[in-house]
Amino acid sequence: MHSETSNDLSKAGLQIAIQDIKDELFDTPECDYAIAQLLTRWGQAEKAEQLLDEMLMKWGTSPEVLALTRRGYAEMAANSSLDDSIGKSPKTAPATLEVVAA
Repeated sequence: MHSETSNDLSKAGLQIAIQDIKDELFDTPECDYAIAQLLTRWGQAEKAEQLLDEMLMKWGTSPEVLALTRRGYAEMAANSSLDDSIGKSPKTAPATLEVVAA
């Protein structure tokens, strides 16, 4: 029997995906942005936000870096509002069911 849980496997998969991004994009602002996108999609918005904040310290405030961080924050906000709308139950009346004898 395997001792790994699905959570452990998910974390391992996320780390593999992050390493693939790093291998593909090297150490660039685009690399950090892509990793932040991935973290956001995996429900790790806090880590994504931290990475976006660190981008500004690491890469400075060039127009390209500012554009990437703004886009990252906007995507996080959009993802958050999407999660909120999915989690809310619709405000409709319950269906009325009738029993019909055959």
